[in-house]
Amino acid sequence: MKIAAVDDEKHALERFERMVSEIPELELCGLFETGEELLEYLKGNALDAVFLDIEMPGANGLQLSEQIQNLNENIDIVFVTAFNQYAIEAFEVQAIDYILKPLTDERLGKTVSRLLKSSKTANAPGKLFVQCFGGFEVFVGGEALTWKNSKAKEVLAFLIHKKGVPVSWEKIADAVWPDFNSEKAQTNFHATTYLLRKRLAEAGLSHILESVRGNYRVVTNKFDCDAYKLEEMIYKNQMNRKEDIRLLEQLLEKGYMEGSGYAWAYPKAAELEDMCRKILTGQKK
Repeated sequence: MKIAAVDDEKHALERFERMVSEIPELELCGLFETGEELLEYLKGNALDAVFLDIEMPGANGLQLSEQIQNLNENIDIVFVTAFNQYAIEAFEVQAIDYILKPLTDERLGKTVSRLLKSSKTANAPGKLFVQCFGGFEVFVGGEALTWKNSKAKEVLAFLIHKKGVPVSWEKIADAVWPDFNSEKAQTNFHATTYLLRKRLAEAGLSHILESVRGNYRVVTNKFDCDAYKLEEMIYKNQMNRKEDIRLLEQLLEKGYMEGSGYAWAYPKAAELEDMCRKILTGQKK
């Protein structure tokens, strides 16, 4: 497992480094004295877990944990602190463990066991995340699904875009093959749908696609999706915390399916961008 630690006390980081060096299941990727350093590292690097002190200058460990999970909700959080009064708050932010200093080999061993168990669960075949901001991608156990047929991928993207609403083959074909006549579009649709079903079956994901009497839909409660999460936060007016605003800014920079070049996604992209900019403008007033 790839891990990192954040503590404003250098001697604590050095002690942690010595202890972790004896655990072959862990790969220590970074030691940071501030949360800002860690967040900068996460922009270009993947981690499975982070060990955080709580009382630190600037953003404390609890605030930092929320920022980390906004970047990647699959990163496990472990708090290592000299104070026991934060335990309830720590588990409210879904920390996997809460360790009181001084850290011992025995106590760290228990935490590692929890982390390894959590990692196995997170990387199970059914764990599915759909990315719509930036290029459209489907992640299974943290790995991007590969596609031999780009149109099969686009059909799935279009159904994700429709958020579980049943769509006829004609509407799907009009979106994905707008320049084809009806007969050619139908032929392409059925051939592509076959390839899509085959690819999903290979990945163990057949359960996310349904078809009833010529209408197709994705089962939205079978996966997580960044666009669904953002829209829910916007419509529930939950964009109040600094961490939420930062997430909104990051997603706005990427654009809705911007890297995929799907023309049918452009109106939704413009709509989301407009809503996001209005929220950001309101926050700055």
